[in-house]
Amino acid sequence: MNHRFHAGEAVWVELCTPDPDKAERFYAALLGWSVRHEPLGSGTYRMCSVDGRDVAGISDAAALHGGRPRGWITYFAVDDIERSARQAVDLGGELVTRPRYLPAAGTGGVVVDPFGAVFGLYQGESRAGVQALNSVGALCWNELDTGEPERSVQYYRSLFGYTTQQRDDSPTARPYTVLMLGDVPVAGVLELDNEWPNLLPSKWITYFTVASLDAALARVTALGGTPTVGPVDSPHGRLQLVKDPGGHTLCLIELEGGLRPDHPSDPAVQR
Repeated sequence: MNHRFHAGEAVWVELCTPDPDKAERFYAALLGWSVRHEPLGSGTYRMCSVDGRDVAGISDAAALHGGRPRGWITYFAVDDIERSARQAVDLGGELVTRPRYLPAAGTGGVVVDPFGAVFGLYQGESRAGVQALNSVGALCWNELDTGEPERSVQYYRSLFGYTTQQRDDSPTARPYTVLMLGDVPVAGVLELDNEWPNLLPSKWITYFTVASLDAALARVTALGGTPTVGPVDSPHGRLQLVKDPGGHTLCLIELEGGLRPDHPSDPAVQR
């Protein structure tokens, strides 16, 4: 998977945490990651891989994101990061980490959308993005949980040019919208059960594939994490939201059917 991603695809995920050493130990044991340390300015970026393929990063919040522990950040591919960053702000977002060139990778920046969800923009150069999707230990889906689904969808459609598809097979029985590029699903938007608009800030959730959900949940607990919502039987496999020892939320799924294609740059997508 060294091909180029199309603009608007979710291409990278990074855990921004004040305790990257603790996070490294937890995720290596939970998801079988090998972690190598790459220099980033005066700090270190932890590159996480499975079977030699990069699947995620772990950053020190103090070194890269101004001391704010953003948790799991979903990065979306863009062709011109300066232009996309301006557009993200013009549409009502806030640029919280200005675009920064990352050696042997590309240029990344971080935005908070109008409803509180943190996400990234990434203009890949030598590193296009993740090198594995859907396999055990790898990214398989990204989902926006929001109390403002209609306005959130409009924001991301305006920024990335998505079309949308409504799904009525959500295991929560709550409305579920899939953001699409051509015929390719990119991410989901789940309506939070929220009596008051914007009572809960929106949040991007990163899904990782596990071989056995029950075994993974036992490891989460043994390693100091906390299972939260679930387990839930979904059309794509049993899933569970968990918090790592730093309090950062992610989703584990025993994947039975691909939520997004194994090869993101599907020829059906013409940008």
